[in-house]
Amino acid sequence: MPKVSHEYREARRDEIARAAVRCLERNGVRDTSIADIVVESGLSIGAIYSHFTNKAELARYIVGRFLIPRIDELEAAGSRGDALTPREILSEMLRVFSDGGLPAPLVVQFWAEAMVDAELHAEMTRTAGRLGASLTTAVTPWVRERAGDAASAPLIAQQSAQTARTIASLAQGYIANKAVFGPRDVAEYVDSVADAFGA
Repeated sequence: MPKVSHEYREARRDEIARAAVRCLERNGVRDTSIADIVVESGLSIGAIYSHFTNKAELARYIVGRFLIPRIDELEAAGSRGDALTPREILSEMLRVFSDGGLPAPLVVQFWAEAMVDAELHAEMTRTAGRLGASLTTAVTPWVRERAGDAASAPLIAQQSAQTARTIASLAQGYIANKAVFGPRDVAEYVDSVADAFGA
């Protein structure tokens, strides 16, 4: 039997994930079954289960496919010492939800389902931890620049973590707002946040 290439497996996983996103958007997270994804994708149930055994695995892949690459880019910029402002970081992060990538209503549904599904909750918690760490790294050069040479490393670390959490909270606000009330321009949202707090 010929060996399946990594590229083929990833293409198949993407195909399944796209079918799953369509089902999840249409039916909701709670009411979407693996059988629904089988019908939507046109693949066999065996093909689906060979890639994803439950919704938590599917959520991990969907988030990894759309959100994590953008977060990795921001973290890499911080690691290089690029002093991106919180405003720039928030704008870049939110483009995942405005450039046709990850649908905001789907994210909100995953959050809701995570309150009653232990596996999904564990996955969302893991993702939130990864997001927090990456955003902290991304914002640290800006915090260090603002704090000046006299600031201690523990103080910079604390302020970076707090700023990262605020950025994540503002992103959650955008996602929830977009999911409930419809499209909202990222630049307009970020500008209105800055105006509201005089930043």
